[in-house]
Amino acid sequence: MMMKKIVTAAAVLCLALLAASCIYPFTPEPEDGSGTLVVEGDILIGEYTTVVLSYAAPVDRPFDIRYPANGEVWVEDDAGNVFPGKPQSQNYWEDASAAFTVDTREADPSRNYRLHVRAGVEKHEYVSSWERVCNAPVIDSLSYNLDFERSRFNVALSMHSQNESYFRWSYIEDWEFHAMYRAELEAVVSSGWNSTVSVRPMATPGSLYSCYGHEVSTQIMTFSTEKQSDDRFVDLEFRPIDRSDRRISYLYRIVVNLEPLTRDAYQYWETVKTNSDYNGNLFAPNPSELVGNIRCVEDPDVLVLGYINVARRAYKEMVVDYSEHSFYKSPDAYFEPELISRSQWNDYYKDGYLPITYGLVPGDLSTTYWAPARCVDCLRMGKNGSKGATQTRPEGWPPKI
Repeated sequence: MMMKKIVTAAAVLCLALLAASCIYPFTPEPEDGSGTLVVEGDILIGEYTTVVLSYAAPVDRPFDIRYPANGEVWVEDDAGNVFPGKPQSQNYWEDASAAFTVDTREADPSRNYRLHVRAGVEKHEYVSSWERVCNAPVIDSLSYNLDFERSRFNVALSMHSQNESYFRWSYIEDWEFHAMYRAELEAVVSSGWNSTVSVRPMATPGSLYSCYGHEVSTQIMTFSTEKQSDDRFVDLEFRPIDRSDRRISYLYRIVVNLEPLTRDAYQYWETVKTNSDYNGNLFAPNPSELVGNIRCVEDPDVLVLGYINVARRAYKEMVVDYSEHSFYKSPDAYFEPELISRSQWNDYYKDGYLPITYGLVPGDLSTTYWAPARCVDCLRMGKNGSKGATQTRPEGWPPKI
C-alpha cells in the first residue's frame, strides 16, 4: 500500500517538475503554436510512465508555452509489445491531450524500449532511440543532521548502485505546521450596510490551527560514481532547510526518488543543468547544441528537444518529528493575547485581530482573548510556511510520532 502511494506521488512529482521548467528557444515560434517539439518524461519500468508534449515557447513570450492537440504516445519494446499512452483527463496543463500516462508496471526489465510520439498539425511521428533498462539503485538511508553553525537542517542520502554509475534524483516534501494559538472561538460578521461583529464557539475548535504545505523539487540534480571504486555515496547532503523554516516546526515528510541514467542521458542532463545555471533558463544559450535521443521519422533534420531514459527507480521516505531534534527556531515574535470586552469586537476585527478563547470565565463572552490573525489562522501566517498552504491533510499523512 505504501509503494502505491509513493509511485503516485512520484508521478505527480514528474508532472510538477516538468510544468515548472521554463523553456526558452533560440528562434521565435509560429503563431499557430507549432514549432520545436519538446518531449519530456522517462520510460519507467515497474510503475506508470508519464510523458508531456509541448512546443518551445516563443523567445519574446517565454512563459507562453503551447501544447499540441490530439497527440499520441506509446511505448514499444524490442519484442514488438506495445504499451499505449492514455491522455490524462485532469492535469495541470491547458490541453489534456498534452500529458499521457503509459502503464509500464508489468514491462519486462530485460527488454529494450523506445518511445513513439505523433503530434503536430501534420501528425509527424517521432521516435526515441532504443535504450536498455538501467538497474534501480539501492537507497540505504535517508537521514538528517543539524548544522548549528549555519542554522541549517540538512537532509542526506546514502546509496549504492547496481552496476550503474550515473543518477538523477528528485523529491517531494509535505509538512504540517501550526498557528501560534489554538482558537476555540470565531468571529461572525453580520450582513448589511451596518455590519457588526459577534463571537461564537467554533463548531470544530482548533479548525484554524493546523495547516499543511507541499512542494516538489524543481532543480536538476545529478551525480556520478564513475570515478569511485565502489559506486557508493554516504550521507550526500542534498536538501538544506533553514532553521526558521516551518517545514521542520512540527512534522516533516520527504519522499526521494533516485533514477539511474545511461552515460548519454547523464551528459544530456548535465548540459541542461549547465545551460540553466548559465542564465537561469533551460535550453540556453544555444538549444541547437542540446542533442537528445528523439528524431522525427519523416525528417531526421527536424530539431526535437528531450531525452528519453529507461530505468527502474528507487524510492525512500523519511518522516521527522520536531520533538526528535527541537532545532526549529520560530521567525515570529511572541504575541501576548489581549483581553477585550464585547464593545471592542468591531474595532479589533477591523484591525486584523481574531478571537481565541474565553476571558475570565469559561463560557462567558463578555470578555475574550484576541490576537492578530497571523497568530490564530495558520493560512495567514505569512511567508516561510503558509504560501500555498492548505488545511487538507496530505494522502497517507502519518499521525504525530
